[in-house]
Amino acid sequence: MNNPQVGEFCWNELVTNNVIAAKEFYRHVLGWQYTEEAVGDTIYTLFRTSTGDKSIGGILEIPQEEQDKIPPHWMTYILVEGIEDTLAKAIKHGATVKVPATKVGDFGLFAVVADPTGAHIAFWESIKS
Repeated sequence: MNNPQVGEFCWNELVTNNVIAAKEFYRHVLGWQYTEEAVGDTIYTLFRTSTGDKSIGGILEIPQEEQDKIPPHWMTYILVEGIEDTLAKAIKHGATVKVPATKVGDFGLFAVVADPTGAHIAFWESIKS
């Protein structure tokens, strides 16, 4: 996604209990290519199209102890200017915070909410240009 603006979708993430199987599936079906990065004590897989030079999303493995509570799913992130202000507005309008504002290295902060209909969405505040 090229230069998303505030309020636009900016990242997609597959959260799965089998990164290897997911990578194989999307490699064969869509031609995705992968690189891995260490983020803390976790390996994060970035993906890009076969013709792209920029990552368009990531794949994250659900920790073994959480796999009975968290189903595999796709999470979409929306770019925001201030994560705390966005969370306050979301709560005021009926959202439930599922994951509070959390720093991701030197890249940014994210939070996950369930909107009033129960749909989950993530917000992303970039701290790196």
